[in-house]
Amino acid sequence: MINRIIILAITLLQSLASLSQFDFEENSAQFYEWFEGEFDNFQQVWTEEKDSVVDSLRHEHIHSIFKEVKFDKLDGRIFFVKQYIDGDTTDVYRQRIYNFFPNQEEQALQLNIYSFISPEQEKKYGIAHYQPEILNELKLEDLRTSGGCEVYWIKQGDEFIGYMKERACNFVSRRSGKRIFITDSLSLTSDQIWISDKAEDENGSYVFGHRGGVPHKLKKCRKFEGWMAVQKTNQEDAYYFMRNIKLHDQGKKVRLVDMDGTTTNYSVELSEVIYSGGLEVLKLAIYEYGKDKAVAYVWTNPDAKRIGINMRSITAGFTLVE
Repeated sequence: MINRIIILAITLLQSLASLSQFDFEENSAQFYEWFEGEFDNFQQVWTEEKDSVVDSLRHEHIHSIFKEVKFDKLDGRIFFVKQYIDGDTTDVYRQRIYNFFPNQEEQALQLNIYSFISPEQEKKYGIAHYQPEILNELKLEDLRTSGGCEVYWIKQGDEFIGYMKERACNFVSRRSGKRIFITDSLSLTSDQIWISDKAEDENGSYVFGHRGGVPHKLKKCRKFEGWMAVQKTNQEDAYYFMRNIKLHDQGKKVRLVDMDGTTTNYSVELSEVIYSGGLEVLKLAIYEYGKDKAVAYVWTNPDAKRIGINMRSITAGFTLVE
């Protein structure tokens, strides 16, 4: 009888382990699908400006690129990460290699974060999101990582939650001589990633992070491609024209450059914004360079796949890149 109970217990444990592993693999596939892409918190920044939020509680405008790549010096799934400020692709504040792999003990996806050892290395490999083959030249000794700063991702309901172990990620500040503790809290859904980075010193005093505890709320970008034409002054049938303009729906703005290389005084922007009453729209706007107020704009539902404008003197059309 005892032997039979032992056999049943072992069978049950094996079944539970098998089920857990199956769920883990399924969740991992969903995580990678949701995680890869470009994300931007333009909508959050735009809303805070519209609502006149005080400067100390406004969020920086950040754009994040998470691109899966091949890098055979590490096991697991590898992503190249690049994050920049205010839509300026040259103002990069973070560039990393992310290494994901299963951690059975935590029943989570573990993320180890690698930084580049020098600005020269960052510059060299900064094009890896569109030329991933350059990572064939990258060596493991060109990267560094900090123990204790791992992030663990688990599935909770309809989202993935990312967390660090409490007070595990820390360093001694050269400026103050105090130990600084860093905490990352994250949330990933099918179309958003929320990022909350904060740090405090050994006395619990603020070092960095949003003072209101509100995360950066980045939405996944949908990419569009199209064209724009602007009538030349006093020339009824002559237009500046630009094709193959690449935008995304989270506030990407591009200045019109004619096919002959002439830089014009107009820009086009595509954004997803929220108007009064919570109305969320996809907005296509035309700006004169250097001015904040649009010359003209149109809007449609935020899941639209095509949008255009025709003012006769200014025309433009954009289609979703599937």
